Amino acid sequence: MKSPCVSYCALNQQQICVGCGMTRSEISNWRTMNEQEKEEAALCAKNRMGAAQLQMRNKGGEDDK
Repeated sequence: MKSPCVSYCALNQQQICVGCGMTRSEISNWRTMNEQEKEEAALCAKNRMGAAQLQMRNKGGEDDK
């Protein structure tokens, strides 16, 4: 499985990459994970990115008021 990395690497305060949504632990362990673990990590990262985008949209709406 291909890594969800998009080569925009920066960790936020929660130690989650703002580029791909992977945690610091997932990033460091990616090469040693089996396929199932990689699929789970990629799905979690995708969900984190979706939640972050939704939170940013909601926050942006509050600033517009």
